[in-house]
Amino acid sequence: MQGQPKPLMMVKTMPKANPNDLLISSEAQEHDIETPFGEFKVWVRDLSWIERQNALTQFVSLKQGEDGTPQPSIDFGGFWKFVLLNCVERTEPSLSKKQLLNIRPEVGQELQKILPSFDSLMAGMAQQTGPLE
Repeated sequence: MQGQPKPLMMVKTMPKANPNDLLISSEAQEHDIETPFGEFKVWVRDLSWIERQNALTQFVSLKQGEDGTPQPSIDFGGFWKFVLLNCVERTEPSLSKKQLLNIRPEVGQELQKILPSFDSLMAGMAQQTGPLE
């Protein structure tokens, strides 16, 4: 129709990102854990994007299945070792990294509640595509 104005296109403008929003926090978060043996303080930091990528090489491997297709093999002990060594900055009472790898199962069950989970790590990976796809 003649005489009718053309609709204006709305252009969405996105605000510029703040550099602090793009980086993981350099500060570990303090957590108090109640264990059967008393209170345990743990300072936990998040894994960066590259650390999450590296994590997969530490505990996930591909093996050829009977039909010839690659099948993932997951080492859950390797996962928890990676998370303990890379996410726990310090503890109170103070435990060395070697001691941290020797905690009692009851303490580990409480500790895993505040550490990055296998599911959260894999969920982040499932949304990504690799360079060969």
